[in-house]
Amino acid sequence: MNYRNRALNHLKKYKKDNLLDIPNGSYRGKFHEHILPKKLQEKNFLESYRNDILKSNLYDVSKLHTYFNHLNSSQAMCFNFFYPLYHEKKLELVLNFLGIENEKVNYETVCFEKDGKDGDKIKRRPTSFDFYFKTESGKEIFFEIKYTEGEFGKAKDDDEHKEKFKEIYSNHLLPLNENFRSREKFFENYQICRNLIHIEENSFVVFIYPTNNKKISEGASKAKSEILTTRFINNFFSATWEALFENIMHSVTEEKLKKQLDEFKNKYIAIEENACS
Repeated sequence: MNYRNRALNHLKKYKKDNLLDIPNGSYRGKFHEHILPKKLQEKNFLESYRNDILKSNLYDVSKLHTYFNHLNSSQAMCFNFFYPLYHEKKLELVLNFLGIENEKVNYETVCFEKDGKDGDKIKRRPTSFDFYFKTESGKEIFFEIKYTEGEFGKAKDDDEHKEKFKEIYSNHLLPLNENFRSREKFFENYQICRNLIHIEENSFVVFIYPTNNKKISEGASKAKSEILTTRFINNFFSATWEALFENIMHSVTEEKLKKQLDEFKNKYIAIEENACS
């Protein structure tokens, strides 16, 4: 059984154990145990910080993904992990984990669903990073979050994408090795490449994904071993959810935050031990 199916089985059990009063939601006309009804999608935020998120100016319902009501939503996962650290002013723990030392987060810059370089230039499907902040010294940190996704996306060699490449992406290819600067190779590795072109001297890109999501893990490894130039390789980080979670969990002392992380582990991390066979 692949990682996605193991995760969905786990989330079905999670819903039965933790969201008993919520009926199943539908997808393409069928009801599924790992989906919430759209009108109750806010329940995808873990309880400890749910109200804080809903009252926060970082929460914009118009930016929620179409399938945010699915328990395997990587956007919900991102909020459930990073928002509490923002709320408690503990995002420096993430910097420490990444090895970006002697830096403080500029909490005024924290953003979920951060537009990329193409954000003000194209109307359809611009690059959007799941999480973002700047440090007080001006370093930019862009996060790409993965959970049960099967792969990093490719792009069709159609007129729309050709236009994007010509007008935008082709002007920002410096971080990529020469053989990934062609339109064909860029489209072959589209999602990875259009994330990596945000790397500059003071800009960093972070991929976070589950250890056992093999396709995503392979894509992250390829980014570092094949796609990026040596000059910018240290501005890219690939990290597993398990390693990040354990590191942060061992570093926090606040009871509310520890409870949130316990809930996060129960929902997202404990797949292999709890998922149905």
